[in-house]
Amino acid sequence: MIQINFYIGSRYPVKRQVLRNTVIRVLKEHRIDHAQVDVLIVGKRKITSLNESKLQHSGATDVLSFPQHERHQLHDFPLPLDVPPHLGDIVISFPESVRMAKRFGKLVDQQISFYLEHGLLHLLGYHHE
Repeated sequence: MIQINFYIGSRYPVKRQVLRNTVIRVLKEHRIDHAQVDVLIVGKRKITSLNESKLQHSGATDVLSFPQHERHQLHDFPLPLDVPPHLGDIVISFPESVRMAKRFGKLVDQQISFYLEHGLLHLLGYHHE
């Protein structure tokens, strides 16, 4: 079972099903069928605050990932069988998604899905190198 928990402010119009499909596709491509992930869509102030307080980077950014565990530790913590392991949190900036969607001629949901995929790959242990 793949469980996706969305935390999206009411002022951010996104298509949750598009995002859900992105998460399911990426996880299935990596042969993961039992996991949960939290997806937050936030404004500029929140993403700036998280970027500065958690990563010590100044200013806003487009997407942040906060893994719950290292990839090799995913199954080290015992959970009931019906509770999927939590991969972590992905925080996406709605204003940055709008800005970049306009720049690249995409729909906002497409840009958010791009950031979501990027964040998921980080949760799975893939990095920019």
